[in-house]
Amino acid sequence: MPSKLMALHPRRQGNPGNAGALAPAISLGVISAFEGFTEDFLATAFYLQGQSFGQIAQKVNINNPDIDSAETLVVNNFSHLKALVGVGVSIDIRKIPAHPGKQGWTQHNLNWVQLKQEAAGWMQVRHCLTHGLVSGAGPEVWPGPVKQGKPPASTVLRPKPNSKHSLNLYGAISCARVYFTGARHLADLVANTLNQQLDWRSCPEFPLLANPT
Repeated sequence: MPSKLMALHPRRQGNPGNAGALAPAISLGVISAFEGFTEDFLATAFYLQGQSFGQIAQKVNINNPDIDSAETLVVNNFSHLKALVGVGVSIDIRKIPAHPGKQGWTQHNLNWVQLKQEAAGWMQVRHCLTHGLVSGAGPEVWPGPVKQGKPPASTVLRPKPNSKHSLNLYGAISCARVYFTGARHLADLVANTLNQQLDWRSCPEFPLLANPT
């Protein structure tokens, strides 16, 4: 669904009008899909590992998992994978202009540690949107995180004047790329250790394209 929403965007510079609602919808869809995938995939993996239904139910009863919390679940249950997590992971996103009004989104590469930090920022975006603290459709003041140690939503959003930030299409695409990359990396590690092979060919792509709004 997020990839189909992305295709609806006019991709023109300037005010996108009603299409501005697509970026928050894409971000919410991506993170919700990650949450569902994490629970279902790990439940299956734990079953193949030989854990009981009671153990599985207890472990996959998670709320709002980001990539870091998914990694913790993987490492706690497949401890031999700890040294392999994050190895060779690299993903390109669009770097946010540093100052309000500045143009020139540039391509930026993330390693695993940076990817997890980016994902944590997007989880805060989700919290703000789902709790109705912001609409996501224009420049707004985004509240800080409730939990200590979590990056604020503003770290992954475009700065605007008067301490406001905005969520636009490039941000939503970066969110999708971050969460998909994290999910695929962790899932492949677990699948390999269980002598399983995953097929990702039918998964949507979120290419970095020009002319964001």
